Amino acid sequence: MWKTLNPIWQTLILILLIAGAVPTIYFCGYKSSAKKAEAEKAEVIATYQTSALVAEQLYTEKLKAANEEKQRWFDFAQAQSRDLATAYQQIGRQAAQLEKQIDETVQKDGNRFNGLGTNSVQLYNRALGHD
Repeated sequence: MWKTLNPIWQTLILILLIAGAVPTIYFCGYKSSAKKAEAEKAEVIATYQTSALVAEQLYTEKLKAANEEKQRWFDFAQAQSRDLATAYQQIGRQAAQLEKQIDETVQKDGNRFNGLGTNSVQLYNRALGHD
């Protein structure tokens, strides 16, 4: 049938086929490339989101560890402050008791030339921890 057609018609049909095939091939190639690019884009986005999630989780873990460390130091400082306040109170009580004992001891010793009697020496030794 092709050979029976006029060469002009053959040429015209061939041109129309080529004119239809070229855009179709181009469009199919474009669509294929667009799908490939979209898949690559989706893969890059997924990789980015995964790495961002991992980084966020790591940051959260480090922040949690830092907060726990901060809380431990805060608790330690509070305990040290309590202990220090207790020690100051105890020292204050001991100092007040020692002052009272000094006055009483000096009264017991009486008026000595150098101010140190036997009771004063005993109190001095007791205050220094030499019982």
